Amino acid sequence: MRRPWAGPRLDDEQQAVLDLVDDLTGGPLARVGDDRPDDVDAARRVLADQGLWTLGVAESDGGGGAPAPTTLVALARLGGTWPALAWASVQAHAAAPALAAARRTPALLDGLHDGAPVAVTAGDPGSVTLTGGRLTGALDRIDPAGREPRLVLLLDADTAVLVPPEGISFGTPVARTGLDGALTVGVRLDAAVPEGDVLRGPHVRRARTLLDAGAAAVAAGIAEAAAAAALAYSAGRVQFGAPLTELPTVRASLSAQAATARALLVSAVTANLDRPDAVAAALLPACDAAIDVAAAAVQSHGGYGYMTEYPVEGLLRDAVSLRAACGAVEAARTAARTLVGAGG
Repeated sequence: MRRPWAGPRLDDEQQAVLDLVDDLTGGPLARVGDDRPDDVDAARRVLADQGLWTLGVAESDGGGGAPAPTTLVALARLGGTWPALAWASVQAHAAAPALAAARRTPALLDGLHDGAPVAVTAGDPGSVTLTGGRLTGALDRIDPAGREPRLVLLLDADTAVLVPPEGISFGTPVARTGLDGALTVGVRLDAAVPEGDVLRGPHVRRARTLLDAGAAAVAAGIAEAAAAAALAYSAGRVQFGAPLTELPTVRASLSAQAATARALLVSAVTANLDRPDAVAAALLPACDAAIDVAAAAVQSHGGYGYMTEYPVEGLLRDAVSLRAACGAVEAARTAARTLVGAGG
């Protein structure tokens, strides 16, 4: 079902992408939990078949070649539909240039464009080390929306590793607050890494920026969906002979939710990917604002907001989990260090 767009004015291509995501909602993109991994796999393949999974990856790397604003519109809308799947698509967008730069076999990159799961994540220097061509350590979580994904590990601002599959041990599922279908697991790493799979330079920095910009877009999409749900519920809920929207306090809350969601969408869609410091600095405020909007939307539903029959409680949980999954706090710290000239 198509719903209004609260963000900036769209061009024809962006509107078509928005409509496509809406048309898939409730059908192939009906969100499911970690207990249905086969359906999560099928949803990724649907995104790939429809050209959305790697929509913004350069055509020279096998992607759709869509401009950044169009890609961010798609990720925002998908974020309000199925946030875990949207975050997985963000990681695919970040991984593709790195895989292309690694000059791996074409089949690996083709598999990614066909919807294969991938995780792109930063490693804590205290938990992961690369010494003498050997990668060792552990990651508390990855959120690939898929089983046994390929892993691109961001070691620092300029270095990433394409981790060999044989060097990854996947742990038991990790419990989360939200992000249904993320298939979150911890991993242990013990891998001999070929020199060609250690990546350095602009592709690594671009991957980080794509992760931050994509996560902010997903957060904006969560906020938009929560604000829209609060408005729909309040307009249809009658008390004392009138809809809740007749109450000044309710109108004020709904107006604030809508205004915040719109500001987040505008900021996300117009993000300048050539300013990685600004993109990183905007991530934590976007995640925090999405949590605030979703929490207000829950309150707008009264006691019903805490019931799973209504979408807002799930959106609040999604917003909380997204902030943890995308490393928003660490992105803010990195941006602050860059601002004061302390490096990444």
